[in-house]
Amino acid sequence: MKVALNIPDCHIPWHCQKAWDIMILVAQDQNKILPITEINIMGDFADFLWASLHGKMPELMSVKETLKDEIYQCIQKLKQLRELFPNAKINFIEGNHEQRMVRYIVQKCPELYELFTLPELLQFDQHNVHYIPFGRNQLHRVLDTDLFIRHQPYNGGKNCASGTAHAKGINLLFGHTHRKQSYTFKKADGERVTCISGGWLGDPEAPIFAYADHDNWVQCFSFVFSNGGSDWHIHEIDIKNHKAVYNGYVYQA
Repeated sequence: MKVALNIPDCHIPWHCQKAWDIMILVAQDQNKILPITEINIMGDFADFLWASLHGKMPELMSVKETLKDEIYQCIQKLKQLRELFPNAKINFIEGNHEQRMVRYIVQKCPELYELFTLPELLQFDQHNVHYIPFGRNQLHRVLDTDLFIRHQPYNGGKNCASGTAHAKGINLLFGHTHRKQSYTFKKADGERVTCISGGWLGDPEAPIFAYADHDNWVQCFSFVFSNGGSDWHIHEIDIKNHKAVYNGYVYQA
């Protein structure tokens, strides 16, 4: 059986360090029981706040981190994943927030585009990270299953999981919404279709989220256990009050 660790939106440096640390502790214990084969970073790992072309909210006047700080922190997190899970394939599924940098460069200084691609900025080659670019055709197969990952759902709104399931009819795990949802239906031939909104690992108190109502944003991450094809099972691990429960153990940081 193969195992994939799926990491939802972090918005580094605006992620919750305690949530990240809990995820790492759980993943290390899982790796001792059954090695993690694949790590899927589901997009919006970086935030690139200062490359955003949107207007900045007044709350951001208190933010001290620079773009250079953020890039450094992202690289350190990738380095940590590679050191702790040296045999796992790491897939970086680009999100719309990573695309902020591309849009900024193309609009402000297109001549520098090839010098500042995401793989170059975050040193993917040095940490053996596989890059899945953002876009309308983005789709990554999890392990050897019929479950796929992309950053954005195919259908938005408060019922994004059910909307996506009926819109495309494929098994899909996605980020972007910061909500935790799961929806399954059966086709006429009995085939199951499941779509999952995978939560996030961000910090609800971060000033960059002051503009949003984030009451429905849920901290969690997931494992997929696979014997191939449709024989896969997803385990979503909630983080509540800086704690998670997995395999009968309580984890906190």
